[in-house]
Amino acid sequence: MQQVVDSQWLHEHLATVKVLDAGIVKPGLPGPYKAEAVIPGALRFDISHALSAADSDLPNSCCSAAQFQAEMRQLGINNEDVLVAYDDKGMFSAARAWYMLKAMGHKRVYVLDGGLPAWQRCGFDVTQSYAQTTAVGNFTANSNVVGFVDKQAVIENLASEKATVLDARGASRFAGIGDEPREDMRSGHIPKSLNLPYTELLDEQGLFKPKAELSKLFAARVAELSQPLIFSCGSGVTACILALVAHELGYQQVSVYDGSWSEWGSDPNVAVEQS
Repeated sequence: MQQVVDSQWLHEHLATVKVLDAGIVKPGLPGPYKAEAVIPGALRFDISHALSAADSDLPNSCCSAAQFQAEMRQLGINNEDVLVAYDDKGMFSAARAWYMLKAMGHKRVYVLDGGLPAWQRCGFDVTQSYAQTTAVGNFTANSNVVGFVDKQAVIENLASEKATVLDARGASRFAGIGDEPREDMRSGHIPKSLNLPYTELLDEQGLFKPKAELSKLFAARVAELSQPLIFSCGSGVTACILALVAHELGYQQVSVYDGSWSEWGSDPNVAVEQS
């Protein structure tokens, strides 16, 4: 896939790209985040803290363009840089980094297929520390962040049904029979939404399935490439995996519900379905 690179490619281009560790702590587990190993030269792309909106109670919500730009510059990121995001779980939060960077206007960003586990299976070197930034970058973020929708947009879509909402959570959580990892959260899903667990897009090694198989999974739920799509999950992280694949498959109108179930499931004033 065009937005995804494998470990061999990254190993061959390590000197000419900037690598971002976008790993996060899974909900319900203790923090802080600490990777067991780091790809040499990697910078820390901190989704849950430095790049999360300071004025929001929702986990992992996207920060403002100004905050994003400041953080990227401190990391030494430049407008012309080629960036490769990965995470320590294989494929969990790396696509969130890809989506955020795309939303902020950076075009040359990719995701490492299989993440750190795939890199280690190849026997490539790892280190225990992140690279030290030597100079402030010139990264310029869009002043008007696009790509994310809020709760009100999802509520309005319940009436208009213009967009199809796809939920990346597991089937039991979607159906309302599995426990939510966050406290004070109802079980179930957004009315009229469909379930496409992000794990179904991955093979046994945590790599993306062949494009033809991915296309079938999407086509079974959304027939037209022109159909607007809104992706949701627990906190807007794994929804970005679906957004990445949809982009690769040619779906033309893709957005992510940033609050996702963390917001919807905790609001008693919006409807919830269980099935």
